[in-house]
Amino acid sequence: MSTEQKQRKPSTGQQIRRWSLTLLGVIVLGIVAFLLIPAPVEPAVWSAPAAPSFEKEGPWKENNKLSSAELVTDRAEFPEFITFDKEGRLYAGDSDGKIYRVTFDAEDKAQPAEVFADTHGTPNGLKFDAAGNLIVADIQKGLLSIDPNGNIEVLTTEVDGGPIYLANELDIAQDGSIYFSDTSNYGKVMFKEIAENKPHGRLLKYDPLTKQTTVLLEDLYFANGVVLSAEEDFVLVAESYHYQLTRYWLKGPKQGTSDIFAENLAGFPDNITRDAQGHFWVGVFTTRLSFADYMHSHPWLAATMSKVPQSLLNGASAPVKHGLVAEYGPEGELISSWHDPEGTLYGITTAVSQGKYLYLGTAPGGSQGVHRVPLKP
Repeated sequence: MSTEQKQRKPSTGQQIRRWSLTLLGVIVLGIVAFLLIPAPVEPAVWSAPAAPSFEKEGPWKENNKLSSAELVTDRAEFPEFITFDKEGRLYAGDSDGKIYRVTFDAEDKAQPAEVFADTHGTPNGLKFDAAGNLIVADIQKGLLSIDPNGNIEVLTTEVDGGPIYLANELDIAQDGSIYFSDTSNYGKVMFKEIAENKPHGRLLKYDPLTKQTTVLLEDLYFANGVVLSAEEDFVLVAESYHYQLTRYWLKGPKQGTSDIFAENLAGFPDNITRDAQGHFWVGVFTTRLSFADYMHSHPWLAATMSKVPQSLLNGASAPVKHGLVAEYGPEGELISSWHDPEGTLYGITTAVSQGKYLYLGTAPGGSQGVHRVPLKP
């Protein structure tokens, strides 16, 4: 090779710089193109209230009430909701469609779980009606009724001529009326809906006599858990994305209207259950996500995040590893909170007071299996 040819050949350092500049250019062009892509949503501005402190004295103060939770069964990996029949047997649905039943011996020890039914969907809300049928809110299949032999009947999949997008949780009145949530017309959990910060959920009622489904409330921020009051004068529905419980009045001078029952929860409320004293137990799937609250105040950031593919954001909406349950009184007063600050048990969706125990369910992203802790130490 001649001296002239050697001079024309770029050195290794020059080649690396050229490739680096080329790669940098591609990255810059990619960022510019991403920023120029129109956002799929127009986020609404919201100044979320400051999250309650777990350090200050009060009902939210951190403790270890959930830290010693006992595993009841992990055959149902993600038991979104838990209910019991008249014989005291536990039922929990799993994300693969199966509904498991657990019996307890004379010493209250759980026996191996067995499959009671399979909806081939995703059973969330579970509650037995007066006839002994298990009523199920299935996010894929709608509102279902399962008889004691496991035979499944579809009660409703439509309301007002349109689909029920995501039947989630339910409760049943003494007259057989079924109150349940239609979480979002997105049809599934998406970070884009959190970024948009607009209401897409509804509270529905199914009348078993007329077989008609009606809308009681709409424009809810991710409608989730549903429960009736002890006197059935109102029904509560959790609005997960605005950290609040909304009350819809069924009787009295406020009948047909709604108001806020509890606000500024320390996280995203999921399911609600009622105990024998008329208290409401709320599973908090995750404590507050500071990034989400910041994003709500900065719509440009929310719009940008809404363009990111959901598959890349699944981790961003994963629950914080801090187990949390809240107990509210019949007037909306916060009585106590139950914590696992170490996150051994987290992603809690349901807390059910049954006998001597508080039974706990979870959802994908959190801990696996049904757990329980003593109601009294």
